Amino acid sequence: MDIRQLMLPAGVGIARVKVDTTPGPDGAIGGSPHVHTVCSEMYYCLAGHGYVETLSGEGYQKIELEPSKLVAFRPGLIHRVLNPHENLELLIIMQNGGLSERGDFVLTFPEAIVQDPTAYAQAAMAKTEEQALRRRNLAVEGFQPLRQAMELDRSQGLEMLRRFYSRARDIIAPKVEGFEWVLKSGAQAEINGGLDALDFLRMGRVQYMERAGALAISPTGQSAKMGLDGKSQPYARDEIFMAEGKRAG
Repeated sequence: MDIRQLMLPAGVGIARVKVDTTPGPDGAIGGSPHVHTVCSEMYYCLAGHGYVETLSGEGYQKIELEPSKLVAFRPGLIHRVLNPHENLELLIIMQNGGLSERGDFVLTFPEAIVQDPTAYAQAAMAKTEEQALRRRNLAVEGFQPLRQAMELDRSQGLEMLRRFYSRARDIIAPKVEGFEWVLKSGAQAEINGGLDALDFLRMGRVQYMERAGALAISPTGQSAKMGLDGKSQPYARDEIFMAEGKRAG
């Protein structure tokens, strides 16, 4: 079977998330503030009401979430989901399925941790719910100074933000080669498949349609994992078909 038959359209990753219902060190209920370095992301609100806090060179913003509303953002936007009513449920669609699981994100830990890749890796590890909450709390502690600086003094805020981005780059850099393979075998392969289809249609060839298949996935068939925003149930286990794709290729 063509490995693309096992991918979601455009090579995206999708997960259903019940947002964390415990308060962080600032008293706000919600997930871990973090930034993606390569992937765009979209939150589609399935149920409940809440907010997404965002921070970038453009400043701080708080966006309301309500059923059927979506919020999309590009790489580099620090974001944190807030769940004040403890009823927020999201469908998260991630560009480049598989990269988030492989760590294209960086959490906003305090600067002393972010500037030390070894300390960062230890703090980012979360195999239990208790560890995930501790990770979330550390990320909130590091996020607050970034937000406050940006709101009080834009030039100082930008300086701190750029320093964080530089530290994030140092953390991600060793993973870049692996990330490139995921993009080429996922999203890029999907684009190439579409371009191939255009060529086949121009030539009057329709045999490629005979190989079409279907993929049905139920997130309830998989155990929920503690993610950055809460308990996550993925619609696809990217590491399974990516590994298979690598063997096939």
